[in-house]
Amino acid sequence: MTTAAELPATTDRAPRGTLARRCLMRLHLYFSKRRERQVLSGLTDDQLRDIGLSPSEARVEVEKSWFWG
Repeated sequence: MTTAAELPATTDRAPRGTLARRCLMRLHLYFSKRRERQVLSGLTDDQLRDIGLSPSEARVEVEKSWFWG
């Protein structure tokens, strides 16, 4: 099981640079968020409480689109 310490940090925006670099960074961001949401979906209620989330808050985050959100 992956712990919160093992999850990579994500940023809200892709950095500036060439178009190709921005596209690649944006894809990396989308896949990072998707991976984090997959990990979040596997946590128990006790583990969610440990990180300060309710099951309903976690469910809202997990149900977000990996591509658009």
